[in-house]
Amino acid sequence: MQKNRRNTYRTDLRQPLIACAIIGLAAAVLVLGLAFLLPEEDLLLYGGAAVGLYVLVVGIVVWAYLARYRRITLANDAAKLMTTEIHDMFRYVMDIPYAIIHESGTVKIVSGALQDLLKLRSPLCNVPVGSFCSVPMEDIIACAKNGGPVRKITVTEDGVPVDHTQPMRTEIDGKKYDMQCYPMRSRGKEYYFVVFRDVTEVLAMRKDAYENEPVVAYIVIDSLQELAQYIRVSYRTAVSEIEAKLKEWAAGFGGMIREYEREKYVLVFTREALDKCIKNKFRILDTIRSIKLGDNSFPVTISIGVGAVHGSFEDKERAASDALDIALQKGGDQAAVNDGKSVTPYGGRVNTMYGSTTITSRVNSEHLCRLMREAGNVLIMGHRSPDYDSIGSCVGLARLAICARGDVSKIRVVVNREHANFRTCYDLLAHLPEYRSMFISADTAMDAVRSDTLLIMSDVNNVYNTESPKLLKAVKNIVIIDHHRRQDELYEFKPLMTYIRPAVAAAGELVSEMLEHSPHREALLKEEANLLLAGIMLDTKNFTVGAGMQTFSAVHYLYGRGAHANAIRTLFTESMSTLFTACDIDSRTRTYRDKIALTWLSVDHAATEEDNIAVAKAADKLMTIDGIEASFALLRADNTVTISARSRDRINVQIIMQRLGGGGHYDMAGTRLTHTSLEAACVQLKTVLDDYLDNEYENELGMKR
Repeated sequence: MQKNRRNTYRTDLRQPLIACAIIGLAAAVLVLGLAFLLPEEDLLLYGGAAVGLYVLVVGIVVWAYLARYRRITLANDAAKLMTTEIHDMFRYVMDIPYAIIHESGTVKIVSGALQDLLKLRSPLCNVPVGSFCSVPMEDIIACAKNGGPVRKITVTEDGVPVDHTQPMRTEIDGKKYDMQCYPMRSRGKEYYFVVFRDVTEVLAMRKDAYENEPVVAYIVIDSLQELAQYIRVSYRTAVSEIEAKLKEWAAGFGGMIREYEREKYVLVFTREALDKCIKNKFRILDTIRSIKLGDNSFPVTISIGVGAVHGSFEDKERAASDALDIALQKGGDQAAVNDGKSVTPYGGRVNTMYGSTTITSRVNSEHLCRLMREAGNVLIMGHRSPDYDSIGSCVGLARLAICARGDVSKIRVVVNREHANFRTCYDLLAHLPEYRSMFISADTAMDAVRSDTLLIMSDVNNVYNTESPKLLKAVKNIVIIDHHRRQDELYEFKPLMTYIRPAVAAAGELVSEMLEHSPHREALLKEEANLLLAGIMLDTKNFTVGAGMQTFSAVHYLYGRGAHANAIRTLFTESMSTLFTACDIDSRTRTYRDKIALTWLSVDHAATEEDNIAVAKAADKLMTIDGIEASFALLRADNTVTISARSRDRINVQIIMQRLGGGGHYDMAGTRLTHTSLEAACVQLKTVLDDYLDNEYENELGMKR
């Protein structure tokens, strides 16, 4: 390109020479013709005329060439003069710092502005570029050749891409400069023309705009009314103390906090203050948790939803509301920061008793019944690899839908009909006419989707863990009923109704409460009640884990509808192979850091349902060991490692599993690591455990003391 650009300033001699040659040849041919045609005495006259004409024409061509040559020479001289003036203007007048650098990294020439910055005596120098520039020479070369910095992306063991690309920016004499690099060639050598653009003020303005950008947060007090029912304490005194702590916290970073509803607050503050809160992991959660009620054993907790998105205050308020929903649906006692792309949780150290009353169950039951009646048809779906709680809760919701609509023809339950758990449960329902065509596959459900279809997700809130994620994308009217802590994901859809209570032991308990407090409480059949009871017994490990007063209240209702543990005893029998597998897992048990129990199972085939159940039971069994506060059971099959986690009331295994890509409850969680070995999975798990035990666990114990 540069060669072609230089050729435009030169005079091409080929055209006039070719023209003169053609004219000369024509003149010679003319003279020869005249020699044959004219007498000798006339030849001299006409031949001389032809030669004179040739000389005239050649003279005109030469004159035209000389005139063009003069114009081009004058233009070249003017261009050289202008180039010199522009060079001087760049060096001294426009005050733009630039440098010409050899490919070896040696600076050859600098502008006047850069010369003053570097305090050099002459613009001609041979200093290494690294003496004043923090960007390495290989990055300068790459930037010049590619028109920008080359992206440096690595992939973690979990397959997550991490961008390590550094901006072409350096600091000189206390100011920050962006670098623009261009290749150039002179006398056969490669050089790089680097312009340094002062961005100090721009970056300062950006930083100021970022730090002062308003952020909206919602704050609610968790379960204070429920706590006040069981302890002798002044409700208003407790609220006043909490409010005083919140106002003191907000005043510390210049925020504005107002109570907009009972025990609910809105906070407006800056992004700089949010970054400080994130850095100290929202210490206000610990401050509020230190407030004890009653006999100093009941901690008060708060939940915070932060909308840290760009846009209008309406956008920020909506993001804060979504974040608060996630914080509450994950069990409360935490702050959730929504940046528009993901939701990051902080806190969650206490297994809160964020619950509800019979009023909540009745209101949600009435609302769900209304949605069922208004829908064209109702689809009910649990999670993949369904257990008794998923199947039982779906059956309970089907009964509620039958009562609400008065018709069974437009109600279907989406489930894997080939799964062993489903076949076992279906044996209890097969003789009931309403269930003979109730259960359909995911593919069949896709054909049943209409614009007014209502889809109810039960015992699951993770989109990708449902029986059919594709079905969720096809339906726009969705209801979520679950007892698992919500994952840190922003739904692509807006649910019509979300009823997530992490403090509840099982989804069957939620559905039983909704049935009990609905006008159709007497409609539940004995077979349906038995399946709901089976799900509750499964998730509570026969009422030994997570069962509370409301759990037994739900069981009392189910017993009143004909359920009995003896009727479902066959659902919990074990095969001989499962027993041998459990013994194999028990023999591998190890302790880690005195309070953690680890065990594992490695198989050479795809993990079966029996393998998963055996590992989950092993994690439960490890919690019976004296001194163990958390247990982790690993299952490796086909380059995939599944981890089941359990804990008591001091370690939040949901946070630990979440850091490995999973989730769950405070005291029961799990995750799945793909494309990894058992040894690598153990290393990842121990790394996360060390971080949790060295930081959050110790801080929590100190706070409790």
